[in-house]
Amino acid sequence: MGNLIFGAFATLAGYREGSDANLGSDLYYRCIVVSLVSAARQNPGCTTALVTNVPVPPPYAGQLAEAGVETWLCPFDRYRVDGALEWSLAFYKLCALDWVLEHRAFDRALLLDVDTFTQHPYTDLWREADEAVLLYQVPHAASQQMTAAISRNYDALWPEGAPHTLTHFGGELLCGSKPRLQAFAGLCAQVFARMQAVGLTPHEGDEAVTCAAAYRSLLAGQPVRAANAYIFRYWLGARFYFVSTNYCLDPVCILHLPGQGKARQLAVLYRYYTRHQAFPPLGRVHRLCCLPPAHPPLLPTLRVRLLARLSR
Repeated sequence: MGNLIFGAFATLAGYREGSDANLGSDLYYRCIVVSLVSAARQNPGCTTALVTNVPVPPPYAGQLAEAGVETWLCPFDRYRVDGALEWSLAFYKLCALDWVLEHRAFDRALLLDVDTFTQHPYTDLWREADEAVLLYQVPHAASQQMTAAISRNYDALWPEGAPHTLTHFGGELLCGSKPRLQAFAGLCAQVFARMQAVGLTPHEGDEAVTCAAAYRSLLAGQPVRAANAYIFRYWLGARFYFVSTNYCLDPVCILHLPGQGKARQLAVLYRYYTRHQAFPPLGRVHRLCCLPPAHPPLLPTLRVRLLARLSR
């Protein structure tokens, strides 16, 4: 049956994707093309698809089809929350996961955020997918605002044993074998049903559900692993510049470029792709992303070496 890579994208009047409610669908479709075409190019033996609740408009539909990316229509009929919530559209990823598990045959699957760029094949990721469900572990301490809120959400759902401290897993990647994903999706459904039963409104989007499901999966003896060897979240803002040299040293497969990366780096990559029917060389991609050089600065390093000698 093989391996499946898919992204999920929904549009629904009045629904939001964080603070990006008014960026327009064209921006997202450009990101979708870059994300899924780059994934397909690096993993030619895999099925790659976009799961969406609306037909893809031109020229994006043609660009996806030409690259071998399939489009599957899935109604947004599960995991619906108040559209005014910051991440109301993000819950569609869980709806898409359920649909894929019910309607498509595969051995392993990767649900991938569409503000990403794939630079290497997923060979090792597929190998780990048979052993555990993989999620990106966000490098947040337990007291970080969103992480603490996710833990409080869980306390409200299962107050026995509170307070709990949950690991904060991001929503940009969810990977596993079909049996493991089926078990995990079942836990997500249980968490969401409990949220509705107690009237909990999660402002942390789908991550409130998946983090709780990951915690309960571990309690049940079903392993969940950090996918950080394969994906990293690069924040490229002027005020919050959070990066790593793991783009080329022990490199990750997937560059996640959220925030302004959607309107800047991914927009430029889309324009390059439409002109050349190919993506730039990786060195150029890394420079476009303003990633730091993968070596220590020369003069400060020499200074430290000199100071170390003088201190002997």
